[in-house]
Amino acid sequence: MTKFATKLFFPIFVFLVAFFLVPWQHFDGFNRIPGDIGDARLNNYFLENIYLFLSGASSSLWHPSFYYPFPWVLGFSDNLFGSSPAYILARFFGAPADTAFQIWFMFGYVVNFGAAYWALRHLGGTEIAASVGALIFAFALPSMAHMGHAQLHYRAGIPLALLFFVEFLALHRWKALLVSFAWLVSQFYAGVYMGFFALLMMMLAMIVHFVMARVAPVPIAFRTELGKFFESWNTLSSPHKNGLIFGFAVLVGALLLLFWPYLQVTKLYGGSRSWSDIRTMLPRPQSYILSDQHFIWSVWGDGAFPELPMRHEHQMFVGMVPLLLAIAGLIIAVRHSVPRVIWLLVGSMGAIILVTLNIGGFSLWYLFHGLPLASAIRAMTRFDQVILFPIAVLAMIAIDYLRQRVGIRATFAISCALISLCIAEMMNYNPGTSAKSEWRDRSVAVEAFFLDKFPEGVSPEAVIFIAQRDGPFYADELDAMWLGLRRGVATMNGYTGNLPPGASWSFGSDCYEIAKRIAGYQRLFPSETSDQDYKTMAAAVVPVGFDTCNQEIFDAPITVTPLATEYSPEEVRDLTYTVTWFQTDSRAVVTLKNAGQHMFAAGVSPEGRALRLSWRFLDANGQPLSGWENRKDLPYDILPGNSVDISVPLIVPTGARELEVSMVQEGVFWFHDSFVGIEPAKAYGN
Repeated sequence: MTKFATKLFFPIFVFLVAFFLVPWQHFDGFNRIPGDIGDARLNNYFLENIYLFLSGASSSLWHPSFYYPFPWVLGFSDNLFGSSPAYILARFFGAPADTAFQIWFMFGYVVNFGAAYWALRHLGGTEIAASVGALIFAFALPSMAHMGHAQLHYRAGIPLALLFFVEFLALHRWKALLVSFAWLVSQFYAGVYMGFFALLMMMLAMIVHFVMARVAPVPIAFRTELGKFFESWNTLSSPHKNGLIFGFAVLVGALLLLFWPYLQVTKLYGGSRSWSDIRTMLPRPQSYILSDQHFIWSVWGDGAFPELPMRHEHQMFVGMVPLLLAIAGLIIAVRHSVPRVIWLLVGSMGAIILVTLNIGGFSLWYLFHGLPLASAIRAMTRFDQVILFPIAVLAMIAIDYLRQRVGIRATFAISCALISLCIAEMMNYNPGTSAKSEWRDRSVAVEAFFLDKFPEGVSPEAVIFIAQRDGPFYADELDAMWLGLRRGVATMNGYTGNLPPGASWSFGSDCYEIAKRIAGYQRLFPSETSDQDYKTMAAAVVPVGFDTCNQEIFDAPITVTPLATEYSPEEVRDLTYTVTWFQTDSRAVVTLKNAGQHMFAAGVSPEGRALRLSWRFLDANGQPLSGWENRKDLPYDILPGNSVDISVPLIVPTGARELEVSMVQEGVFWFHDSFVGIEPAKAYGN
């Protein structure tokens, strides 16, 4: 065996043991799939569309055939272009789409571990220490907590981008900056979220670099330190400079090529997240000790920190073994001399924790959340995937310091014990997975549902729109998306991180959703022939499983006007409503009639004002079984003298005997408030 092969034996052995004892066991081989029947199938859809596009069976990458007729809908989510080769190869060699997705996910562990191991070795770590660090980066608890978000899985660009960037800062090597930028671009292509966090860590490392220069025993002014970079550039030969400039130009072009479609999405649909959305997913101090799915560390159960919003996004505990190793490594780094690049990595980790920490509703991130790209990032807690690399670096320091103190043999024995404990800790985590059989059963069911309505299928030019059935709504939408992808037809169904204008998340079998979505499209793309365009688009839609669709939906556009002003109690009393409860279909039909002289707007104002239906259930004793949390938008503006029937999908709680329907003017009043005086409409069950 060669010396090179001997050196690789230990990391390969560590990886294989961890892989087969942790993810392979969690996935029960190929029987279970990481994630649920929602986001996981969405990521599988994106990968499959890439494969079909390259094989000529799909017409577009950025305009996949869902959310008809809206364009650029891939830009609502991560695109997965950079990580797709593993999936494409699996499909090329005959693997079904769901199996190829499993192979793609499993291969992610290989590249994550390999990249971290190489980076740690480059930092001077021994084979044993680098193996421990790579184990932490690839398999630690946060990576399993985010298993349902497969778009975060490929992280190989992170350790390499950070490594070469801090080398550039510490040693002023411009080639290192180019290599760092190349890995950053590759990470953006693998996943925009992880690319953003890598970029943020790099920017923070740069700030840490200049702060360290300023507080050094011999302080260096910012201008002086900055001048060193220019001096190092001036020492380069002209061919070297030209090569670097060309390399940077190519990489900038690659980034522009990736982000130009996202800019179109922002221009058309808006892409910024509000501060109220972002702050719920900024880490709290308690986020760093949460691991609700762990057999041991779930000691902080639902009874602790009940006020924590979006709790499932705050599972940031790295594990006890990695944490203790990192603390030991930090103490050793403080007491002994370590390279500047180490401090830049550790400092960037401390900086991102400090900048994003939410204490009592206050966070420094408020100062930065509106910046370009940052304004589109909502789940800030996901940076725990990035700081696993600095943690791995500190663990490496601890192991190699131990080697200096007790020797190679003792270090090997202790490291094997630590690796065993680390893997055991990972094995006791219960990540979210779903049965492959469930994925396939849903595919069979939606095919049967479709063929029952259209035994001969539909023409390739048709646009299918399948009613939501048994739920959850996102699973029904993905069923339809996959059906359209397999049959090569467009669909009006869709599920991503955003909704196009006019669309509703949950519409059940309400056929007016067709008109609302086309009307939303026409608001974005008005034309002089809007009436004819509407008829053309509506005529292409083939509704499947909807309640009876009135012909008016296909004949003329509807109007959905944003609620510009608040209605008075006197005005809303002209809007009367009745309800019929169809228990066998788990739905109700609400009939609204406008007996007044003014129009009731169906749209939502920029301030969130809207008129909506709401409902609740009561038991046989008249006691509420639910609150008024349910909502349903009006399908279109209700003109004076007009009426509309609205189909409402119901989830009926056990013991329900009475259905009450009311209306709300969001942020203003309920129709059943005493000063308004409109009693809820009632329907009774068995």
